[in-house]
Amino acid sequence: MSVPEVSPLPASFLDLLAPAVKIKNNKELAAELGISLGRLTYYAYFLPDHKKYKTFTISKRGGGERIIEAPVKGLKDLQKTILGKFEPYYKPRACVFAYVQDRGIVENADVHDFQRWVLRVDLKDFFHSITQRRVIGIFSSPPFSLSRDAARTLSFLCTKDGRLTQGAPTSPLISNLVCKGLDYTLKELAAKNKCYYTRYADDIFFSNSGAMFPRIIAEKMEDGSVKIGEELKNLIEGAGFAINEEKAFLRSRAERQIVTGLVVNKKVNVPREFTREVRAALYSWEKHGLESAENFWKEKVDKKSRHSESDSRFKWVVRGKINHIGHVKGYSDPVFLSLARRLKALDDTYKLDERKITVAIAQEIHIYTEGVTDNKHLKNAYEHFKRSNQFDDLNILFKETKKSGSPALKALCENLSEALQRHLTICIFDRDEKDIISNMGGSPGSYKDHGNNVFSLVIPVPDFRDTQFVCIEHLYKDEQLFQEDIEGRRLFSKDEFDSLSCFKGEKPLFCRLPNKQSLIYDSEIIDMSKKVNVALSKNKFADYILSRVAPFDKIDLSGFTGTFEQIREIARSYGNKR
Repeated sequence: MSVPEVSPLPASFLDLLAPAVKIKNNKELAAELGISLGRLTYYAYFLPDHKKYKTFTISKRGGGERIIEAPVKGLKDLQKTILGKFEPYYKPRACVFAYVQDRGIVENADVHDFQRWVLRVDLKDFFHSITQRRVIGIFSSPPFSLSRDAARTLSFLCTKDGRLTQGAPTSPLISNLVCKGLDYTLKELAAKNKCYYTRYADDIFFSNSGAMFPRIIAEKMEDGSVKIGEELKNLIEGAGFAINEEKAFLRSRAERQIVTGLVVNKKVNVPREFTREVRAALYSWEKHGLESAENFWKEKVDKKSRHSESDSRFKWVVRGKINHIGHVKGYSDPVFLSLARRLKALDDTYKLDERKITVAIAQEIHIYTEGVTDNKHLKNAYEHFKRSNQFDDLNILFKETKKSGSPALKALCENLSEALQRHLTICIFDRDEKDIISNMGGSPGSYKDHGNNVFSLVIPVPDFRDTQFVCIEHLYKDEQLFQEDIEGRRLFSKDEFDSLSCFKGEKPLFCRLPNKQSLIYDSEIIDMSKKVNVALSKNKFADYILSRVAPFDKIDLSGFTGTFEQIREIARSYGNKR
């Protein structure tokens, strides 16, 4: 019996199993970094650690001091070269927000806004917990695949006394690489417990909108302290880190929830006291002059600064804080504009482009919807499209309404159109009521101009639907819209029930209180054999999608394309009129 010939595995597959060593020795490493072998070995092996770094302390915003170990110029330049060579290989996870381009404290906080619970966990001695041994492991593993000797040399260039420093340009990248495994396991833990998860350097955040925060993650004790769940604790300690339990907090919506220094209870915002401090600084400057205001600030506020007495920093700090308010609240926000105009009157070097701001205000699109879930779905789709460079010409702000439902939104639309709006304003309706379609949809298109920069838009039917009536949930395909969660609950279509409210399928289901006007049933679907409700609420469905909880973690959002194309068409029509 002949043995069949087996074709060899492709080289690319073998490379995946055993990646080729890309840099085999220190000579090749020096060439890759564009320096001599002598300079490489001098900074790695001959210059003692205490001469490689300058150590000083800075004050933390929340109190206490932070030790900074800044590399001397020659080593710092070399570390910047290392960073430039190796950073392109790093692909950050979506849950990581520190030291990542186009992400920061605002984007991190935005993930957790308007949640019932927010947990913050601080990792103790974050950079110092990352040892030289772990750095060697990072550089000798894919995607870098350096030889052990080359990886060891790099580790000496990036560490001090056998650990990462806070102050080296390479430390942020290395810390994110070391945490890739931790981020994956914590994101899985979050998804399993219907939570959002993000990490900003040593600050870990979980949030959700359940009635109770999952005890497997953390529990709030009667004295206000936080008991970290064993599973979370084991995952963090298993990754080589320790929890600073004194700094952990778990706050409900009734308390002030802070994420990376920003308030997230309703929307991402700066704390009130931050704005008050800026107003007080401007008042002192206006009333007493720059020199007196600066002296007072140095005595009362900046007492622990490492800068010399001759340094004039006050006006730069004020400018930085005002710009921070603009970054968080938006540069067209009235609070920012008021503070910025006061600063401009005091400091003629401060540039405030009023024309640019006027254009930015005019380009904002304010969107109102029928309810909270509509906002969640549209905002999630918008952020998805922006990440893939679609509809990035639209500057959309989703606004909250006090009342929900199409009658309330119709009344709001009519009231808004009675006065000229500073922004293009669009009220978006479901396509599930004939009178709304005819009165708010216009003819022949899906939108109507009410005057005074106010439009109404009825969501268009996606290509994969063959019905004339749809609501926001119908912008998802049926296989995703009607899938069950891990507890066996799901949304139901009105068409799945007969005139007696009995389920047409095999299961003994009964709709106890059917809303004949609704296309989607999301409550009171009773499984008669188990006497339990098997309906998933629309709000929970939206939360699952936003938090990417399995099996809702790979949702097709192409059904929203038509709605955003209509928004773009309205924006262009509006722009042509101005």
